[in-house]
Amino acid sequence: MSAQYYGKLSQSRQLPTRFYRPLALTTLTVATALSTQAHAAGPTIYGKLNLSAQHYKFEKLEFGQTGTPASYLHNGATATTPELEQWAIESNASRFGIKGDLAMNDELKLVYLVEYGIDADNGTNSNGRELTQRNIYAGIEGAWGTVLLGKNDSPLKTLLANPISRTDIDRFNDAALADIGSYLVGENRPDNVIQYNSPIFWQGFEFKLAAVQNEETGVPVSASNPQDDDGLATGYSSSLTYGKAKWFVGVAVDSNVVATDALRLTGEISLGQVKLGAIYQTAEQHDDTDRIGPFTTFVGSSVSASGAQNGINPLGEWDAASGTAFKEQDGYVLNATWKIAGPWTAKLQYGHSKTTPLNTSYDDVEADAVALGLDYRLNEAARLYSYYAQLDTEGDAAIGTAHPSDRTFAVGLDFRF
Repeated sequence: MSAQYYGKLSQSRQLPTRFYRPLALTTLTVATALSTQAHAAGPTIYGKLNLSAQHYKFEKLEFGQTGTPASYLHNGATATTPELEQWAIESNASRFGIKGDLAMNDELKLVYLVEYGIDADNGTNSNGRELTQRNIYAGIEGAWGTVLLGKNDSPLKTLLANPISRTDIDRFNDAALADIGSYLVGENRPDNVIQYNSPIFWQGFEFKLAAVQNEETGVPVSASNPQDDDGLATGYSSSLTYGKAKWFVGVAVDSNVVATDALRLTGEISLGQVKLGAIYQTAEQHDDTDRIGPFTTFVGSSVSASGAQNGINPLGEWDAASGTAFKEQDGYVLNATWKIAGPWTAKLQYGHSKTTPLNTSYDDVEADAVALGLDYRLNEAARLYSYYAQLDTEGDAAIGTAHPSDRTFAVGLDFRF
């Protein structure tokens, strides 16, 4: 085969300049790409689909109609409790996300996570959107821990996870009427967060601290400007946990996170095939604001001839004001799981809360929640499940003498990818 030449060659047969430069650039690009891949772990696409066929039976207080057009006041309800009964397909906090890291040197790396909620049953949520923002952040990680900036679950909310096994002490997390957010405040994912997460230290401790920026005006208080915080953060959330493979304990404190001051204690222990857990919490409105909340709700309310169906968020039956205006709250949760045999696991959870309305004209609200469930583990990433949950409330007789009870039964599939 005869030689092919590209341009004028010197006697030393060096490659011509017009050939050498593209070759060098290509070689440098490939080398850089290989070097970057060697120092990066990601991005990783992940997700979760949790779908259930749900039967609901809601009860609501029946209030008299007033005015033209007719409206309904949360005051002086009748002794009857109309029911709303329906079947629904639910997408229970289904989501997808992208996460990864990029090494800057041998000691530091950039970390990131972008996660959105999806409604697999309807395609869009109640606001008509396909995606709902969940945790989204970027940060720096080293042997000393991780610093994150963005939107993230508060340390008080994530206190429910064992720092060693990462199991969730809320046995019915994301389950309608059974999730602890149905009757306890504090399940918050605040915006504008600067957060530090420690590594596991002293053979089982983990510490988290989040500073929440409400991005207030920083000018003196007035009737039109009730906020004047000009410090590093308007609110703080912190947690400290200590755990082993078979048990853990934890404490968390919120200060002015979603207008709430809260103290939460958790504990869990495994006894053979049985796992026992407990949560205690006390909360109150922050001094500089006028309300606690909001509570988690699951299914959209519907309106009937007898008024709005408020049973899905029963505490709203009693506050005698718009929204969820509460002054203080105490509550606790007791639960257990029993790994029966093979892939079968039974679950039981009881929760109680006592809430004082901001309106001092009314007495406290008491909520009692019971949930029973059975899981069948398909593999490490997927399970079939069924559960029954009931949430009862009792409030001030001046609002209504009936005691609404909301119930649901569900069969579902939960898997991660």
